[in-house]
Amino acid sequence: MFGSLIAASAVLGLLAGCSAEPSGVGSAVPSASAAPPVAPSSEDGVARPAAAAPPAAVPDVPRRSAAIEDQPVAAPAPTRLEVPSLGIDVVVRPVGLDGNGDMDLIDDPAVAAWYRWGPAPADPAGSVVIAAHVDSLEYDVLPFARLRDAAPGTEVVVTDAAGTRRTYEVRGLEVVEKGAVDWDAAFDRSGESRLTLVTCGGEFDYDRRTYLSNLVVTAATTG
Repeated sequence: MFGSLIAASAVLGLLAGCSAEPSGVGSAVPSASAAPPVAPSSEDGVARPAAAAPPAAVPDVPRRSAAIEDQPVAAPAPTRLEVPSLGIDVVVRPVGLDGNGDMDLIDDPAVAAWYRWGPAPADPAGSVVIAAHVDSLEYDVLPFARLRDAAPGTEVVVTDAAGTRRTYEVRGLEVVEKGAVDWDAAFDRSGESRLTLVTCGGEFDYDRRTYLSNLVVTAATTG
């Protein structure tokens, strides 16, 4: 449905230590019994060992407990989405990515999908992404088709698994060709907490049996 999007899951950087190899094969390596370096003779003519170099400063490495009880608790998943003025009231279920690396969708097109690897409604920042099909040959026109009438100021209510209801206000709606959708913005994990609703829209290609655009609604939290 969405074409190619940049996967919302973050890439984990791995830190690896490196060891220096000798510059020449067969180089002589001093044995443990080799004499320590000797400093030049002092004024009394007695040779003394050279002073040892000061130890290198140990970096202050931040530490964090790995105990299960100390790990942050994941925010509750959204379970219901309502747009009262448009008659939209749908169940929401969590999804990940499909085999093509796109956001997956629920087989039942009457159920909306929440991108589980992105922000949840209770998270303090980022875009909560909820998507659904606009219609189908089997189910006819579906609730998200009414999003085309979501004018600025339209109220959207999301309920999560903890029973908390959060209200959003539509700030904008745009229909964008699928290859031009700014998926980085849609799946952004930073900035103010907000809601992004996505479905298909625009012209329908009967040969390819797909819509050529996506309808993207953005809404800001109000409570």
